[in-house]
Amino acid sequence: MLELIKRFFYLIVLILLSSAINAQKDNNLLKKHEIQLLSLLLSDTVNNTNITLNNTFSFGLENELFTNSNIIKKGKDVYIQPLGTGRLYKARLNKGNVTIERIDHTIHSGVNFYAQNFFVKDTLFQVGGLGFWQIRGIINYYSTKTNQWELIQANRAVQTYFDDQKDAVIHFDDQRTDPKLFVSNSYYYPNYPSSFESSATDSCYTFDFNSRTWSTLGKLTPDYKRIFELKHSHEMDLHFKNLYIFQSQLDFYWVDFEKNKIGLFNSNENNRLRELWLSNYNDDKRGIQTGFQFNLGNDIYFIKLNKDNSLHWIKAKLDLKELNTKTTFQIYNNSTSILETIRHIYNDHKSNIILLLLFLFIVIIIRSNIFKRKRIPKEVVTILYDNFFNSLSIIEKELIEALYQSNLKNEELSTKSINKIIGVQQKDTLTQNKSRSDHFIKINQKFKMSTQNTGSLFIKNRDSGDKRQYNYSLNPAYLLEIEKLLKD
Repeated sequence: MLELIKRFFYLIVLILLSSAINAQKDNNLLKKHEIQLLSLLLSDTVNNTNITLNNTFSFGLENELFTNSNIIKKGKDVYIQPLGTGRLYKARLNKGNVTIERIDHTIHSGVNFYAQNFFVKDTLFQVGGLGFWQIRGIINYYSTKTNQWELIQANRAVQTYFDDQKDAVIHFDDQRTDPKLFVSNSYYYPNYPSSFESSATDSCYTFDFNSRTWSTLGKLTPDYKRIFELKHSHEMDLHFKNLYIFQSQLDFYWVDFEKNKIGLFNSNENNRLRELWLSNYNDDKRGIQTGFQFNLGNDIYFIKLNKDNSLHWIKAKLDLKELNTKTTFQIYNNSTSILETIRHIYNDHKSNIILLLLFLFIVIIIRSNIFKRKRIPKEVVTILYDNFFNSLSIIEKELIEALYQSNLKNEELSTKSINKIIGVQQKDTLTQNKSRSDHFIKINQKFKMSTQNTGSLFIKNRDSGDKRQYNYSLNPAYLLEIEKLLKD
């Protein structure tokens, strides 16, 4: 019995130990530099920022799961999204302790390596990415109702991803009432699946979140491409409302995608930022990949990882009044060729254009096979109309003459006048109606048989004063030929 009790307690200890190990694993034990970074971000409860980090920051996850990670800060909330997974973690500060908690219910992974996450209003979005031999061109968002990533239904896809080797750039501004996303460059596999070599479209795109539509702004200019060819992935990459701020070869640039302008900071501001950069990173013998930057409001943090794996940073204010707006370059050239314009319009409205072309094709076929009229020489037309007029009785000719005279006055011939012409004005209403109908039917039959026209010679409309009665006029399509007959 005693041995049984011992075994029971031993089993309990094993269960508790296993639970503790799993709890540690689930709590994602953080390293010193990760705690420092999250503490710094959580201490600010107002500003937004977005940081892309390499796997030096793993946040307790296995590095095989993801390529790098996004930290997305929205006011007081700080989120971590390991790229290559659908996982989403939220950082919390409780009594001085920093922990992260997984909040999503995502199952599948592997399709969003090198994607980018960003907030628009209160919604977290993700664009682009790479995985499963595909380049993603979709935008999705994290739903707080399902705790999963849901698809945004847009008019088209813009395939792109943001790795260390490509010059694709993303900028977002969630401060405006009509939030927009800007992407400069898109990548695709031109020979997929026989080859995975990617090509660039060299174009600038914008996505309107209100209408959920992508538009092509234009082709990237050589000046813009030249600057980004020299830019390295570890260099500054910031978003200030409508401006995208970046650093290339120790020069600091600003970009306004909507106004199609790129320029430098003024000389004094550029030199000040350069000195700050060099003072923090120039003595880093392990390589600049241990450094990164982000902004909280107008404060820029130049951060690096020390040898003891602690963070060191310099904070400096960025003066946005020091933009050099006199010397600027265009980002994209929107005076594209006719062929490029047609291609962009087709890509933006592919479904509608195909439907329209299909509709026009059907209309042309129907018209050519059903409604197509044979062209008859004028001499033959004259003979046919003469035959028609000669086949009419005296009363029928008088009726056509009266209708023609009414047409000249822009009037219609009343039933009373018609009854008088055909001699039934003294008859009862039923007889009048039948007699009028018989005369018009006979004349129309003679007209169609003689002239080979398919339309009616007469047009009838209800009388405006008495809706029970009809007034008549000649069909304008045949008025010219009738006029010739009456004048001969």
